[in-house]
Amino acid sequence: MIGQPTPGSRAEILAQLNASIDSFFGNGGSAQTLPAAGYVPRRPRREPEPGPGPIAEPIGKREAARQKRIAEIRELAKTMTYKEAMAHTGHAQSTLVRAATQGNFKFQRDPNYGMTNLGKKLSDPVEDRSKAEKIIAYRNVGMSRADVVRELQISFKQLSRLLREFEIDFPTTAEKRATRKA
Repeated sequence: MIGQPTPGSRAEILAQLNASIDSFFGNGGSAQTLPAAGYVPRRPRREPEPGPGPIAEPIGKREAARQKRIAEIRELAKTMTYKEAMAHTGHAQSTLVRAATQGNFKFQRDPNYGMTNLGKKLSDPVEDRSKAEKIIAYRNVGMSRADVVRELQISFKQLSRLLREFEIDFPTTAEKRATRKA
């Protein structure tokens, strides 16, 4: 095999090494104990001295106008909602939102937010009465809720509202079974 010593050559090399060690000590050589490597601290890091700092670039006309506009909008935001500020300045809501984000301020909350349909009746009472009469007739014939919804072309939510407002009750499945057996 290439590159591997034969078993006999290893013994020869060990014998030769032991002979050279014996001759070294026989000729007066002695073993020295060298000092161990002690702890050597790292060199202290030398920080560069701080310079004069970054030089502020002069503010251009556009940037000065933008800063002025944000300051004006910040003053309006203390007392106005987005809607009022839009009417006062003529800016779009997206412009006011961007200015509020860049200037780290918020507008006043609209006191009527979420109150648009509160208290409004969105259905026609006459039409609801006619639908309720049809629902009662369909119920008496034996139609299910799903059949009534399909027949009247209304939603389940509207059906539920009509049933609740006109106090109409459909028989449950258990009640239907009980009447079939009787």
